[in-house]
Amino acid sequence: MFKTIQSKWKGKRGRIGIPIIFFVSCFSIFILLMIFGIWTASNQILFPKWKGITKDLSDCNREVEGLWGKHCGNIRLTKEFPFSEISIPSINGYRLPGWMVSTKENEKNFDNQKSKVIILVHGGGSDRREVTRYIPFYLSLGMDVISFDLSCHGEAPCHFPGLSFGIRESRDVLSVLVYVKQHYKEIYMFGSSVGGSSVLINLPIISEVKAIIVENPMISFERLISDSKESKSLPKQMINLLVKLVLLRGNFDTMLSPENSMKLTKGIPILLIHSKQDQIVSYLHSKYLSELYLGPSELWCPSYGAHGLIWNSNPSEYESKIREFIDHYKNKRGE
Repeated sequence: MFKTIQSKWKGKRGRIGIPIIFFVSCFSIFILLMIFGIWTASNQILFPKWKGITKDLSDCNREVEGLWGKHCGNIRLTKEFPFSEISIPSINGYRLPGWMVSTKENEKNFDNQKSKVIILVHGGGSDRREVTRYIPFYLSLGMDVISFDLSCHGEAPCHFPGLSFGIRESRDVLSVLVYVKQHYKEIYMFGSSVGGSSVLINLPIISEVKAIIVENPMISFERLISDSKESKSLPKQMINLLVKLVLLRGNFDTMLSPENSMKLTKGIPILLIHSKQDQIVSYLHSKYLSELYLGPSELWCPSYGAHGLIWNSNPSEYESKIREFIDHYKNKRGE
C-alpha cells in the first residue's frame, strides 16, 4: 500500500513539475529576449548610422548623394569651393578635423565682407559633409564657413564609447568657438539635431555669438527617448532601464541639456526650425524650448521635410527665413 501511495505521489509531482518547468523556461526566454532587445536598442542609440554612411568621407551611396549633394558633400572630391583643411584642439583632449571655406577665396562669386563666420555643426550619426549643402547660402551672406566632425564622427577620434547627445559634443562645439574667436569678430552658429542641442547647451557661456540657428534640437536626452514613437508601446520601467544602460555604456550623465541651459540666459537671438513631419524628434521639443527661452527667439515649424531635411524640401523658403532672421537682428543692433 505504501508503494502504491508513493507511486501516485510521484505521478502527481511529475504532472505538477511539467507546467512549472515550462513556465520557468518561457519566463527565462522572455527575460533573455528583453535583455537582448534593450542591448540592441542601446547600440542603435549610441552608434547611429545615418542612412548607411561610414566614417570614410570618400564613401558615398546614391541615397545620401541625393540629399547631401555630389560626392555626398565631400568638397575634397567636388572641388566646388577653394577650402582649407583645419585641425582644432578640443578640450576633450583630441583634435577635430574640419574644413574652412572663405569668402576671400570666393570673391569672384560672392560679396566679400570680412570678419564674419558661421560654424556649422552636423547631427548625430553623420559628419561634416551633411552641412556642405548650406555653404553657398552662407557665403552669399558674406560669411566664411567652418564645418567639422564631432567626436566619434567622420574623421574625428573616438576616445569615448559613442554618441552622448550633446554632453561631450557640446565641449567640441565650445572648442571650435574658442578657435574661431581668435580670427573673427562676428560669429554665427548653426546646428542640426545633436549639433543643435550641443550649441544650445553652451548658451550661458557664448554671449559673444551674434545669432544662433538650430534645426530639430531636443529638450534633453531623457525626453528624446521617452517621447519617441518606439517608446509609446513600452512599459515605463523598460524605458528607464534603456536610458540607464545607454548612460552607463556611453559614460555620460544628463545634467547638461538644452532645457537647463535655456533657462539661464537671454542675450542671443535664436531661430528654432523644426518640421511638423519630424519622426525622430517631435517639433514640440522646439516649441517648448522657444517658450522656455527668455531672450529673443523665433520658431518656424513648416509642415514639410523629414528630420534634418527641411532645406531639401524647399531651399528657397528655408534660406529666406534664415536671411530675414539675421537681417532683423542686424538692424536691431544698428549694423
